[in-house]
Amino acid sequence: MLRRIRIQNHALIHEVEMTLEEGFHVFTGETGSGKSILLGAIGLLLGDRADTSGVGLHGDRAIIEGEFVAPQLEDWLRDADLPLARSISVRREVLRNGRSRVFINDAQAAVSQLKELGSHLVHIHRQDDLGASLERPALVRVLDLAGNHTSVKDSYDKAYAVWREAKEALQNLEGLMRAPAGDADYLSHQIRELQALRPEDVDWDGLQAELNSLQHASALHEGLQLAAQACDSEDTGALTHVESARRALSSLEGVDAEVDEALGRLASVRIELADLASTLHDLVEQKQPDPARLTQLEAQHDAFMRAMRKHQVDRPEALFELLQRLTEQVRSLQGMEEAHREALARESQCRKDLHDAGAVLTAHRTEAGQRLVADVLPLLGQLKMPHADMAWKFPPCEADALGMDDPEIWFTTNPGSPLLPLVKVASGGERARFMLALKSVMAGIQSTPVVVLDEIDTGVSGEVAAHMGRAMRHIAMADDTRQVLAVTHLPQVAAQAQHHWEVSKTTDGASTHVNVCALEGQTRRFAVATMLSGDDVTEEALGQAAKLIEAS
Repeated sequence: MLRRIRIQNHALIHEVEMTLEEGFHVFTGETGSGKSILLGAIGLLLGDRADTSGVGLHGDRAIIEGEFVAPQLEDWLRDADLPLARSISVRREVLRNGRSRVFINDAQAAVSQLKELGSHLVHIHRQDDLGASLERPALVRVLDLAGNHTSVKDSYDKAYAVWREAKEALQNLEGLMRAPAGDADYLSHQIRELQALRPEDVDWDGLQAELNSLQHASALHEGLQLAAQACDSEDTGALTHVESARRALSSLEGVDAEVDEALGRLASVRIELADLASTLHDLVEQKQPDPARLTQLEAQHDAFMRAMRKHQVDRPEALFELLQRLTEQVRSLQGMEEAHREALARESQCRKDLHDAGAVLTAHRTEAGQRLVADVLPLLGQLKMPHADMAWKFPPCEADALGMDDPEIWFTTNPGSPLLPLVKVASGGERARFMLALKSVMAGIQSTPVVVLDEIDTGVSGEVAAHMGRAMRHIAMADDTRQVLAVTHLPQVAAQAQHHWEVSKTTDGASTHVNVCALEGQTRRFAVATMLSGDDVTEEALGQAAKLIEAS
C-alpha cells in the first residue's frame, strides 16, 4: 500500500502531503481542479517520463516522495542491489534543466529501476486505457495471471528463445551462402584460373629477364656475331693483331725488362681475348631467336598481368596467397552446406517444439478463460448487466514472445443475441463495467498493492454507479494491504469510499495552487451533496448524501 506521498513544486502543487491507509480512497473535485496533476505526480513516482513543464514556480525542481508497504518485494530489492528496509521509500526529483534523479530507500537508482519497481507497486487504469486493456498484451497477461501457469509460460518462453536462436543462425548462414563470396561455383572458377597459372612455381624475375632477352634476340644475335668476328676474324680480328704484336716482341725476350713485361701482358691479353671470343661464339649459338618460346613467355606474362589486375594485387606471389585463401573458402563453403542442412533440421525441430509448447500454453489459457467467465458473469449481473454473456476465443497467430494465440473476448448483453467481439459491440459504459468486473476478479490474483482508477466510471450513473462503487470497494478489500485510489465525479461512487479526498484550486490573485484535503463527517456529506445537486446544496441533497454514505 501507499502509506505516504509528498509533492513539492509540481505544476500548480506548491506542497501537498497525504498519509493514506488501506482500503478504498476517492478523489473528487471540479473539472480542472488538479486531479490530473495529482495523478501525474503519482506517475512520476512510478517512473513515468519527466517533463520539465511539470516543475513549478517555487524552486528549481519538483520533488515527489512516496512510502510504500510492500514486504513481498524484498527479493526484488535484493536482486536490484538496493537497501532493504521495513518499507520502500521512493524519491523523484525533476530539475528545471531536464535532468531527473531517483532514490530508492535513500540509494540513487536508475529511472528504469524505478519503472520496474513501480509496475510491482501500482497499477493505473484510466478511462482512455479501456481500449488498451482489451488488446492482446493485456489480455494475455490477464489469462496468464488467472491461470497461474508460470511453468507452462516459462517452457514456452524457453522454446521461443531456442527457436529464435535457431532461426537466426539459419538466416545468417543462408545470407552468407547467398552473398557473392558464398558462390561456390564462382570461387571454383577463380581457383581453376589461378591453378592454371601455377603461381607457386613461377620465377617472376627470371621470366621477365628471359622475355626481355627473347624480345631483343635478333639484335643480340647480330651483335654477338659481329663481336665474335671482331675478336677472332682471321684477317682483321683483334686476336690476329695481338698475336702479330707478340711475335714482333718475342725475339727480344730477355733483352729488356720492360719489353719482357709488355710481352707478358700481350700473352695475357691473347689468352683473355681467345676466351672472350670463345664465349661470344657460345652466346651466338645460345641467343638464337626463338619465336615459339617468345610467344609462350608473352602469353604467360600477359596471363599473370591480367590476373594481378583482376584481383588487385601487385606481385605474382600474392596470387598464390589468394589461391590458398580461395581454396580454404571453398572448403568452408562445402562445410557450410553441411552446416546448412544441420541448421535446417535444427530450426525445424525447434519450431515443432515451439508449436508443442504453444499448444500447451493455449490450452491452459483456454481453461483460465473459462474460469474467468464463471467469475466475471455474476459480477456483471451485480453491475446491472444481468443478461450479459461472454466467451474467450483463441484464434492462432504467428509465434512471438506472447504465444501462438490472439485472445479475444466475445460479448453480448442481450438475451438471444450472438456473441461478438467486445470491442465492437460494447458501449463505453458497458466496457467500463466489464473491466471493473474483471479487475474485481483479478484483485484476488494480482499482487499489485495499489490500484488507481481514473474516471473509469464515466458514462454510467444512478444505481449502476453505486454498484461500480461497491465493486471498487471490493477490490480494495481483497486483502489487508490493498488500496484503491479512484478519481470520480459520481456521488454514488464517492459514497462507497472509506476515505474521501477533495482536490481544489485556490488563488491569491498572483498565483494558483492545487490543494488536497481529507473529508470526514459533515464536510464529506457536503461534498457528496454538491456532487448530487451542484453548488446550490439543499437540505434534501444533504439528506440524500447522508443516505448514500450510510448505505455504503
